[in-house]
Amino acid sequence: MNLNRSFFFRVSLLGLFVCGMASCASDRNVEEEVLEDEYNLVEEEIQLLEIGIQQMQSWASHWKSNESAFSPSDFSLDKRVSVDQLEWPEENYIDESSPFYPYLIPNPEGRGVVDIYSYKIVFPEQGGPFLNPDSEVIYFRNDGMRERLLFMGPSGGFEDAVWVTPEYLLVSGFFEEEAGITPKLWLIDVKNSVQYIFKHPLVTTNYSKDGFLKKKLSKIDF
Repeated sequence: MNLNRSFFFRVSLLGLFVCGMASCASDRNVEEEVLEDEYNLVEEEIQLLEIGIQQMQSWASHWKSNESAFSPSDFSLDKRVSVDQLEWPEENYIDESSPFYPYLIPNPEGRGVVDIYSYKIVFPEQGGPFLNPDSEVIYFRNDGMRERLLFMGPSGGFEDAVWVTPEYLLVSGFFEEEAGITPKLWLIDVKNSVQYIFKHPLVTTNYSKDGFLKKKLSKIDF
């Protein structure tokens, strides 16, 4: 998989600005600053993206099986943004008795765990679990702080994530535009609160928003 030869790295400021890059500004007051109108991704970030996608073969295969035109090499940089850090004191409450415990994503150097599913999947007192229209990516740090890395309203969702290095987290998902649903990638520099947001030319009206989640979360009885 060779992304660094085919990427087009012009930052598009005319596209839809996903309200959930960290939180909807209207109700979370988290501002995102576009750092540069044009930004050439350095070789290190290109390699990180390649490595991360290679570790998300199940996610890429899912998209490929739904849309034959999907190719991971078609992602291009949409924005590079600096995000205000949103954190508060809270220990990780997801223990071994939780259905989400098997899906926590531990930091490679033991700095905490990332959770992308417990906010999305709701367990009512009666009946089976259902999907919350909103999504978030939470980092339970080992210093006792809970940090929100990403938030998305009903216009999209997060599907998978992987630590590429102890400092960089890659999150995959989708966003719903007027023409249909398109895959998205977020490469997060957790240490510096910087996000590299990647778009894809594929837009489809046939993608099931909960299809990958139900396949991935096989231990949860939907």
